[in-house]
Amino acid sequence: MLYQNYIMKQNIIVNITLPVLTLMCVIFLFVGSTAHGIHPLPLDANIGKEAPGFVLNDLSGNKVSLDSFRGKPVLLNFWATWCPYCRKERSHLNELHRDYRDKGLVILSVSTDRSIKKLRKFMTDTPAEFMVLSDSDGRISTSYNIKGLPSSLLINREGIIKHKFTGFREWNNERSRKLIDTLF
Repeated sequence: MLYQNYIMKQNIIVNITLPVLTLMCVIFLFVGSTAHGIHPLPLDANIGKEAPGFVLNDLSGNKVSLDSFRGKPVLLNFWATWCPYCRKERSHLNELHRDYRDKGLVILSVSTDRSIKKLRKFMTDTPAEFMVLSDSDGRISTSYNIKGLPSSLLINREGIIKHKFTGFREWNNERSRKLIDTLF
């Protein structure tokens, strides 16, 4: 009987105290930290800030600067030839490029592949209708905090990063196009 009373008290403590403490922690994280100007769950510190400038080579060896597209909205897409979701996304980006190039959207596709030779071969077999750049040393993907592929950023005309997406995205669906339209 004493043992059963002990177990019942322990269950009450666990079933009531633990959820209350958890709730208090959640409230502290969301209310307390934002009161001090700290976002409790930052998805990316670059969102809302100016996109880091860069100069990369295209597949012909020409230097391309992000700053040269200031005044135009940019979809900055990081990918690799070995990434199946990046390959799947290619046709969506090609279609988006066809539909938005006359409106001024610039698609910069940044390959994170280490081998330029493999990248060129892949591009011969799977062409892109938009500009492909090489970040073979990973400097630019690091500056944009790229943690998974494919990753895409939407940058407005003023050069501010408005959105970031990690993973495959259907760029030709209505939701994606509405986001693109907000950049104009």
